[in-house]
Amino acid sequence: MSAAEEFGECCASQRWFVDEGWVDKHIAVDNLKQIAELAGYVDELGQDEVQRLMSEAFAPAEELPSDYAPQLVMQWELADLRDAWRWTGELPPVQQTARIEKPSYRTAQATVDAFHFVLSLGDPERLAAWLRNHPDDASSLIGTLEEAA
Repeated sequence: MSAAEEFGECCASQRWFVDEGWVDKHIAVDNLKQIAELAGYVDELGQDEVQRLMSEAFAPAEELPSDYAPQLVMQWELADLRDAWRWTGELPPVQQTARIEKPSYRTAQATVDAFHFVLSLGDPERLAAWLRNHPDDASSLIGTLEEAA
């Protein structure tokens, strides 16, 4: 890496510190002047080249047009079919909603096991009370008994 490239990186680093608000610009420039003198960049490159590299690093950023953000949003929205209507005058597209089908009810295995346990007790009143407490499952549980018989 050449001396100019090395010093250019030092300048870019100091610019970053200034942009982040960690160092004032005049402090950064003083630091770069000291680095250039102590590291021998002034002797190797010359004072004019050192000054040019420093001014290049601290040159104002490229100016963007004042309507840059709205123009960017417009380009994005025109590229998206869901948003293009905002700029073209067309009606907004009809949103297709995904139809979510409710899964059919299925009696849990733990409920089936509990039913068989209550059934094994041989107490018709307790079985009737248990089935009253499980109205969603009663028909399928009784159906399994009829299938087994």
